[in-house]
Amino acid sequence: MNSIDRDPVQLSSLGAGCAAIVAFGLSAFYSWLALAIGAVGLALVLVGLFRGLYTAVTVGAFGLFVGAVLAGVETTAVGPVLISVTAAVLAWDIGTNAISVGEQLGRAADTRRLEAVHIAASTGVGVVTCSIAYGLYVTGTSDQPLTALFFLLIAAVLLLESLR
Repeated sequence: MNSIDRDPVQLSSLGAGCAAIVAFGLSAFYSWLALAIGAVGLALVLVGLFRGLYTAVTVGAFGLFVGAVLAGVETTAVGPVLISVTAAVLAWDIGTNAISVGEQLGRAADTRRLEAVHIAASTGVGVVTCSIAYGLYVTGTSDQPLTALFFLLIAAVLLLESLR
């Protein structure tokens, strides 16, 4: 009897891993705390994708998110922080989708088109949200407080979550 391989699907795992690396790379070098938390988050996302663990991907992506927010607190570079947060959310969204599709359809099923559409749609929403947030930040009336940036980041996370 042949058993079905229920590991996470490959294309989405690759996409989530790349997004996690981008999130880490854009925030880790602004503060030591962001580096430490981001490294743990990156490791958890990669382990979660390899082993098919929702919790590891979720906690790891949250660590990447926290690392990006900490980098934003340490510096005034808004662009890399917004991109890092968006990439952390994408790592979570695409990673959990990779696990879900693998569990439901199996790794051997031809799911590349399904995965590509999900990756493209999620990335498109992330890019639009990030662009709007950056545009609001740049066109604001004066120096924006840190709380405004924080709420814009939360809005991006909620928008991506609403698409699920």
